Amino acid sequence: MSRTHWAPGTGHCRVARYSAQMSYLQRLIDYNSWANRGMLEFLAALPEETLDLRAAGVYGSIRETLDHLLSSEISYHRRLLGGSAPSGPRPEKPDIAFLLGQARESAAALAGIAERLPAAETLLPLSDGNRSAATMLTQLLLHGCEHRAHVGTILGANGIEPPDIDAWAHGILAGNDDWPAEWGAEPADRGVLHWGKG
Repeated sequence: MSRTHWAPGTGHCRVARYSAQMSYLQRLIDYNSWANRGMLEFLAALPEETLDLRAAGVYGSIRETLDHLLSSEISYHRRLLGGSAPSGPRPEKPDIAFLLGQARESAAALAGIAERLPAAETLLPLSDGNRSAATMLTQLLLHGCEHRAHVGTILGANGIEPPDIDAWAHGILAGNDDWPAEWGAEPADRGVLHWGKG
């Protein structure tokens, strides 16, 4: 993030503001990838059959929901960067290793994407018409939040407390936010995800 301060007549204020906007946008994108990883690593520690749990009022099973989330996310970011949607067969019943691989692929593609996005008004083709790049990025981020919440609902409905992957936890575990006293002793490495707070 630029720490350039305002100097009259130089335009530095505009540069600093642009850098700050990119930092905020990349933080949202990084949160999305972190939350995907967190949910999947949490599920990887549970029995495989957990992926087939369901609850009323959500997209489908945990497996179906996460497969849909990640395949859509990969399609969105490929289109944003001028590519096409993935083609070819997908596993009928993707296991946790496959889903983690999809999450890693998506996170790698999204790292630094804020500096490579097309102009917000750029129209990108979908099967039912064109959508602006701004609309597609908004969909990418909010679509992930929606379906991770679905998975949390399914877990809770089946007596499993879901992982804490909200924005507060991201700021603490992946950022430099203060470690809450009620979480207990601060770990030596915050880079290791500590689901359930300690």
